[in-house]
Parts: sequence; C-alpha cells; structure tokens
Amino acid sequence: MTSNKFSQNDQDFADAMATKLRLNRERLRQAEEANNKINNLSDKRKSEIGDFRLSIIQSAMEDHPDLDVESALEMMDFFKA
Repeated sequence: MTSNKFSQNDQDFADAMATKLRLNRERLRQAEEANNKINNLSDKRKSEIGDFRLSIIQSAMEDHPDLDVESALEMMDFFKA
C-alpha cells in the first residue's frame, strides 16, 4: 500500500522550490523592466550618458524598480560618480 501523501520534508522542499521559482521570476521581470527603460532612451541620450554609466544605472534599476534613468543620473552627479 502506497500513500499519495507527501512527507513533511517533501512538502517543505516543494514549498522552497516554489518560492525560489517565484523569486527568480520576479527578479527576471525587474531586470526586463530596467532593460526596457534604458532601451526607450534615444541613441543620442545613450551616447551622452555613456555605456559605463548606463550599466551602473541598469544594475541599480534592477535592485530599485521605481528608479528612473534621470533620477539615477542626478544621484550619480550629486555623488560625482
């Protein structure tokens, strides 16, 4: 006789994997949103900002989804970065 019930360890593992998948999907969504914000900039504006600064801004936007490019530039200028 086999039981269809999972052991507590199996259930804990399934819950952990579900949480991991949810967090990974959220992180990918945030990264995609950051990419979209940067891709919406004109080529002229991208060249004015520079690739190095854009990469820093993109990384910051992935960690802080409400951040926009202009606000990030203002902060970088304030801190002389």
